[in-house]
Amino acid sequence: MAQKQDAKKSIADYAEVIRLAPEDARGWRNRGMMYLLQDEWAKGIADYDQAIRFDPNDAYSYNNRGIARAAKKDREGAIADFRKALALRPDMQQTRERLQELGATP
Repeated sequence: MAQKQDAKKSIADYAEVIRLAPEDARGWRNRGMMYLLQDEWAKGIADYDQAIRFDPNDAYSYNNRGIARAAKKDREGAIADFRKALALRPDMQQTRERLQELGATP
């Protein structure tokens, strides 16, 4: 419960970061993670869309958007994101495992 409360406060803090620096992918990426901690998948996906827009080489944003897409039962979207994350960072073992859980190859 404390983690969810902390995430709610962090969401508000990152909203301010985004307001001050809307083209900095880090604010979007970090708020997206807080949404994932709240199981707010659609909001997390929207924030990762923005993070990727501003930093298209961020493997972690693709990975985390894949997690949210998988949670929303968007298997194909999740697979595409996990594969992109691995293309950017082949050393991401957990991402490789997530692909296998979805019955896909890297």
